[in-house]
Amino acid sequence: MSDLPDVTSHYSSDGLADRLIAILEASGLSRDSITEADLHSVDQMHLRGRMAAMEFLDSLGIKPGDKVLDLGCGLGGPARMAATRYGADVTGIDLTEAFCDGARQLNALVGLERIRIEQGDALAMPFADNSFDVVYTLHVAMNIADKAELYREIARVLKPGGRFGLYDVVAGSGEPIHMPVPWATLPEHSHLVSAEEIETLVNAAGLTTERSEDQSALVESYLDEQRAARQLRAEKGEPEPPTGAPVIMGESFVRKQKHIYRNLKEGRIAVRLAIFKLKED
Repeated sequence: MSDLPDVTSHYSSDGLADRLIAILEASGLSRDSITEADLHSVDQMHLRGRMAAMEFLDSLGIKPGDKVLDLGCGLGGPARMAATRYGADVTGIDLTEAFCDGARQLNALVGLERIRIEQGDALAMPFADNSFDVVYTLHVAMNIADKAELYREIARVLKPGGRFGLYDVVAGSGEPIHMPVPWATLPEHSHLVSAEEIETLVNAAGLTTERSEDQSALVESYLDEQRAARQLRAEKGEPEPPTGAPVIMGESFVRKQKHIYRNLKEGRIAVRLAIFKLKED
């Protein structure tokens, strides 16, 4: 992965798990009673949150006992969902040690220590060939410059006939994006390419396309609804629901969220969901 120290410093933060748990406790939950589902409000930071993760994971056809890799797992929200929703044997890998530590603590909190979390580089994963039935990424490739190597590495660890799914932010019009955004503070740390280029690279790695769709309009509608709901709560003097965004994105999270909305509305970015299958031997 390019610019490793820059990527990890953008995301690193100490005590992530405890700070997220404190948010839930402030909303009235007891630490001892927090469940995997309770974590959804603070551990699903991708666009459309929990609903997007459920729809995306459902589309991968994960079965009980499948070996699943959450590549760029962050704090492990989708990994925990895959383990509980489908009974999968889940491994997560992330470049940022603070995220790995937080994911392990949250796994332990909700009794999911069976999920393995590895710290490592997506371009040189510490897994044998043909290790996984399913590999997926949620909002990961934006930080990786060498996407051809990323998809070759994914193909290497997939079993023949296995599936790879992505739910990622991609380049839109080609115009420069407004910064900062959740995945990058500086332009040189953002590596967006078009959905068409991604599909070409994935196909070149030996995977065939089963599904590819632009979900930008769906995300725009969701963000519009969220903005309207926040305005209504403000008018009524109601508190905001618990969210992990300030903890994960840092003090500039409001600007980052506004830029996501603006970039999407102006067509500078798009959101793509795609499912691929590795060719059989």
